[in-house]
Amino acid sequence: MSQTKKALEQAVREHAYFLWQEDGCSDGRADEYWQRAHDQHLRERPYVLWQQEGCPNGRADEHWQLTQEVQAD
Repeated sequence: MSQTKKALEQAVREHAYFLWQEDGCSDGRADEYWQRAHDQHLRERPYVLWQQEGCPNGRADEHWQLTQEVQAD
């Protein structure tokens, strides 16, 4: 597993835990929290990468593609 994939899984795990706590720590919905966290992370990641590069014009699609590639690994 690539380092980037491990970092993605760790970020999703932490966010899923946050969502679970925010929702009152309900049992039996781990998959739901994981999926919500995963979807949110994948939607936000291209924007974060783009911002980290200083918001260059015309590069947003490139960051979206990179995020999709990490997900496919």
